[in-house]
Formats: sequence, C-alpha cells, structure tokens
Amino acid sequence: MLVCMKTLYQKTVVIKSLKEYFSPYLSILTKPSGTKMFLLLLAMITMQFTTSINYLYKWFLSEICGLSLNSYYYLLTYTQIVLDEFFKITVKLAISLIPKELNGLPVFLIIDDTLQAKFGTHFECYKNYFDHTKRNKTNYLKGHCFVALMVSVPIKVGNEVKYLSIPVGFRLRGENENKLKIASKMIDTAMEILQEHRKVILLCDSWYPKGDVIETVKKHKNLELIANTRIDSSLFDLPPARTGKRGRPAEWGKALDIHTDFSFIRVGDYFIATRTVLTKLFGKTKEVYVTVTTPDLLSHKSYRVFISTVLPTALSQEFAGYEKKLSDSLVSQQLWLFPLFLYSFRWDIEVFFYEQKTFWSFGLYRLRGKAGIENFVNFFSICYACMQILPFKDTRFSAMINESPQTKKYAIGEAIRREIFLWGFISKSADTKDFTRIFDDMVSLCPSFESDQAV
Repeated sequence: MLVCMKTLYQKTVVIKSLKEYFSPYLSILTKPSGTKMFLLLLAMITMQFTTSINYLYKWFLSEICGLSLNSYYYLLTYTQIVLDEFFKITVKLAISLIPKELNGLPVFLIIDDTLQAKFGTHFECYKNYFDHTKRNKTNYLKGHCFVALMVSVPIKVGNEVKYLSIPVGFRLRGENENKLKIASKMIDTAMEILQEHRKVILLCDSWYPKGDVIETVKKHKNLELIANTRIDSSLFDLPPARTGKRGRPAEWGKALDIHTDFSFIRVGDYFIATRTVLTKLFGKTKEVYVTVTTPDLLSHKSYRVFISTVLPTALSQEFAGYEKKLSDSLVSQQLWLFPLFLYSFRWDIEVFFYEQKTFWSFGLYRLRGKAGIENFVNFFSICYACMQILPFKDTRFSAMINESPQTKKYAIGEAIRREIFLWGFISKSADTKDFTRIFDDMVSLCPSFESDQAV
C-alpha cells in the first residue's frame, strides 16, 4: 500500500500538483499527521458533498488508504494544529501571486463574521446569538459564530487589473470570547507576513471599527482602515486656524451632524457627501475622510457613514495609472468617491460565506469540540484557497483562472478520481516490479488535465 501511495503522489499529474501545493501546510505537522491531512484535503476536494468525516471515509478515504476512521477524528480533535501558522502560509501564497509591476498597489484584508445554525446542545461554544437577518421569524439563532479573515491581492488577467480574494481562515468564537479580540489577533497574524508590504488596507463593517481592532490599525504603520461605521459616531470639524491671541488653541472643531452639516450631491440612486474630519476613534491628530450616503435625505434611518484613514489624494497616488484598468464604473473614476469604491471589495467575504455554506458543506460538521470544529472548517478554507491560487501557480491549471472555485473544485475532483481509478486498476493487476513502468505508460496515453480543460 505504501509503495502504491508513493507512486500516486509522484507519478500522477493532479495529485502530485496538489501535494506540492499543500506541502508548506503539511510540513508543520509530523509525517503521519501530514499524510492524514493531505488525504482529508484530497477527499474534501474530490467529494462534491460532505456530510461528515464518516461520509468522506466511507466513499473516499477507505478506498485509497488503510488508515482507520478514528485516526482522522484524532487528527482533527487532538493533534496540536497551530492554525496561526496555516494562516501565515496562506497569506504568503496569496502575496506571491502579485506581479512585480503591481507591487505598489495596496493589499486588502477583509474581516467579518458569520453565524451557523446547529441543532443540538452538545456542541462546544454552542450559544444563542442575535441575528440581524431575522431567519425563521426571530432575531436569534442557536449555533456557532465564526470570525473569518480574507486577503485580497492585485493580479493581472490579460490587460485588466483585478483583486483576487483568498480566505485566510476561521476562528470559532468561544462562549466568553470577544469578537474584536479574535479579529485583532487574526489581523496581527496576517500583518506579520504583510509588514514589508508598502500599504495594507483593512475593510470591515460597522461592528469592527472600535476597541481592539482600532488599536491594531494604529499599531501597524502600513495598515489603513476603510470601514462602515455607526451613524452616531462622533465627528468633528478640523480645528480652526490659530488666531495669535492669548489662550489655548482649540484642538477639535465643532461637532458635526451628518444630516445638517454635510453637502449632498446626487450620484445615481444615492445622495453622497464627503468631508475630512476628526473622530474620537483616531484622536485629534489623525484626519479621517468621511463619506455619508443615503437614498432619501428625509429618512434618517437610511443614512450610512463610511470612514477612511487614507485620503483620496493618497489613494490616487497608490493607484495612479490603474484606475480604468481596475473598473469602468463611475464611482471608481471619481477621486472623491474612490474610498467608497474600494469599500465595495468587502463584499467578496459575503460571497465566500455564501459559497462555503451552499457548495462546500460548511455547516455540516458533526464534531463537538472547539478544536475539531475549527480544524475541520479551516481545512475547507485551505481547499477553497487552493482552488483560487493553484491556476496562477501551476500553468497546467491556467485554463481555469476565470472559473468559479466550485467549477475548479469539480474539475479537479474529477481528475483526482480518474487518477485514483487508474492507480487502483493497475496496482491490482500488475506485479510490483512492473507497476511503475505500466503506470507511466498508462498516464502517457491518458489526455492531460490541461487539454481536458481546453476542450
């Protein structure tokens, strides 16, 4: 079995490419644990639907390796897996995709959380959470809360400049844990790799621009923030110029009301106003660019406030020459609206949550412990990141660059099944000494993965 597995890793096209891609993750673990992790990742990519570890074992893992079902449960639940190291590896792989000519463009970090309903009280970290989407006619949901981080890097596809969003990982919120502290630690972990990058911009919704997250932004010199914030956030005009008269000069300007102190201009279906202000969030020495939007000036509940610690003039220098290559939308072409346009990149994490729950069996885990649940969902996150990165890293998969992660997963899963079928067929019908030669001959007769995708 070991000889056959080694041949499977070394001789096949797709499985060998995946083994090379996952090797930085596997090298953190012991060799037996790394082998089990790789087999689990293969199973997650190959199987189009995952209801449990038992399901993966029954229909995939038991057919290619003699390891027991309990060994995979042990890997997820008891093996000391340092997820922060996995997060760093994913960030390294993501920034390695940036072409030299785009090194000057900012990298985006996107932080958000998602709720996952679970039916049963025996799961660790199981709790009743407030849910603003009001599912099942109630504002509360029983289950788990996951904080997720994505990194978005500039890439070149043809003549266009695009941002590719790649999940870094998940953290399961414990019963007494604070989401802001979890998010802050995840950002710090990513910034260990991004500290040499010239500019990093954090995107988040109105829950996160406060407390530990704000302190994390202040701590890193190359980290800026573009975020939606609460409409009741304290905003102040810039301090008045010194008059030369006796007395201490004012450190804050007058307090601003978003409804009366901003001049709105109609842009499409919205009224938009912008202003450079001071905020209590960043103190009296940091100017912040504020954008206020509303579809109806008379409806105070419809107002939304966005803050940016980087001014539009600085952003224009960062993206000089790439504005039209980045987007053809009107908002991206208007300098005063550019921070608002960049905030729209945050939507990628919402798409990721939808895809994970709809196509990647995100909520179907049946592990009860926190460590097992975190490891399981992060293995899926690593597979998703692989589908995004692999076509750029390996030219044999380049035909799938513009495909969705689900399409890539299906195509690569089909290729894995073909290779495993071929490996199993020959290994059972050939002598050991002739196995490698016959396998090579058969692989050479099969159509390549790249040609399959081209067709």
